[in-house]
Amino acid sequence: MNLIKDPLVIPQNWSSKSSFSPKQWLEWQADYKANVTTELKMQISHSELKERLYLNKEILDLFKFKVGMLQGQLFYSHLFFLADSEGIILDIIGEESLHSGLRPLVVSLGSSMAMESGGVNAISIALETEENIFLKGDEHQLVPFKEWLCLCSPIKVQGKTIAFLNFSRSTPFVYDSIFALVSSIVSYIEFELEKKLNNQNRVQALFNTYGFTNRECEVATLWLQNKGALYISEKLRITEGTVRNFVKKIYMKCSVNDRGGFIQKFYQA
Repeated sequence: MNLIKDPLVIPQNWSSKSSFSPKQWLEWQADYKANVTTELKMQISHSELKERLYLNKEILDLFKFKVGMLQGQLFYSHLFFLADSEGIILDIIGEESLHSGLRPLVVSLGSSMAMESGGVNAISIALETEENIFLKGDEHQLVPFKEWLCLCSPIKVQGKTIAFLNFSRSTPFVYDSIFALVSSIVSYIEFELEKKLNNQNRVQALFNTYGFTNRECEVATLWLQNKGALYISEKLRITEGTVRNFVKKIYMKCSVNDRGGFIQKFYQA
């Protein structure tokens, strides 16, 4: 069955099966050594998933916000997946009936889509190549995925891949505009993360200029986030009085008298 509505124009910055040699394809398929007609082979523990969700909170928040804004513009069944840098699913957004249909396959939060666990799929290929990947249904290795069209794009910050965004449809048609949609979500997430990282680097440089010690940097970072002394004491495992003493030293080094002046010192245009 032809799963692509012709003519479909795949952008030059997207790779498909034809972009890779038959030898490469066979090597990838060989990485999955179990019965390819069954299900994913790896699901991380609840505690490990909880830790990964915590470590990826910023990107998860951006993913949920941007995809949530676009949901109303998509008038067909679909699912968005966010996977971390190792191909572990961190979030799934889309039509609930499709999500429910995936559960018997153990495609849920904590599922590994890496080649050895999920066979050849858009996420696993993107994980191997760090390229934008478009995959037709019958090109997936696991039989239950063969009705899916998938687009997967790496999310990169300062040249390093930190996560993967995957878009899937259980339908025989895909439209040219979906490539731009996926790219726009990835670009938004990358821009926001780059902006925050650049700001953090700028603030750290100012910390160094004022001669903050390592502990003062830790306290100052949380103080700039408007955290209270009690929160900081618990976070850094020091007494609340010690936190306040650090804040006084920080104010002296910056020549400010209160938190407002301190924040303005670091975040003024």
